[in-house]
Amino acid sequence: MIFLPNETVFQSDPSNLRSLIFGRDSTSTARALATDTSGNVKNLVLDGTIGSMLGATITAGTLTSAGTVSNILGGTITNVLGATISAGTLTSAGTVSNILGGTITNVLGATISAGTLTSAGTVSNILGGTITNVLGATISAGTLSSVTAISQKSFIEQETLGITTADALTPLSAVTTSVLGLYSFFVYNSGTNPVNTQVEVSADGTHYFVDTAGLNPLASGSVDVLIPARFLKYTRLSYQSATPGSPSSINVIINAQGT
Repeated sequence: MIFLPNETVFQSDPSNLRSLIFGRDSTSTARALATDTSGNVKNLVLDGTIGSMLGATITAGTLTSAGTVSNILGGTITNVLGATISAGTLTSAGTVSNILGGTITNVLGATISAGTLTSAGTVSNILGGTITNVLGATISAGTLSSVTAISQKSFIEQETLGITTADALTPLSAVTTSVLGLYSFFVYNSGTNPVNTQVEVSADGTHYFVDTAGLNPLASGSVDVLIPARFLKYTRLSYQSATPGSPSSINVIINAQGT
């Protein structure tokens, strides 16, 4: 073996041993793999099914299309537990359809914030499947453009205090009960003489039918609750002095609950 002057057997500069990693594109042409400034490989494309994303975070992502975006995943997401999707943007000037193309079975404790779905074309079948559970989810800084029904029942209270009774039967203003599920009339005789009360119902707001009579006579200091037995669009309470020439004073409170 002959050694020439200034020729070394071992490489003294390890950096000269670095090499590039290549891959082949669809035309079998060799292409060098690119990285970002942190050394992460860029432009990786996944095609298949995501089985689990536990505690995943997707931030500041943008999907932009001037044509058609369809079947982005083409599979099934079975679990997105405790995931956070923030500041993401999906923008399209064409058609966005079947984004998931599968089924989300659980979105437990997920947070979706500051997300934007914008389209100048058609948005159809965003999930293309079924969401069976959204438990403890938080959606903030978004827009809900349509509400068909809200299941939480509302509570309504209307009171008329210090009503002086007379010999003639006198009605209070009618309550529109067409949108109410439950409603009752609370009557307290705060005066010194007994009174009579009754609940009346009407479909046209002009002609009334006596539906329920109170605990007549209602003695001084006593309380009664009148609950209508029949449902019509309008309901009112009427009152009068039980003894002619002996007026009293009553408080009437209506409690109602929406459907």
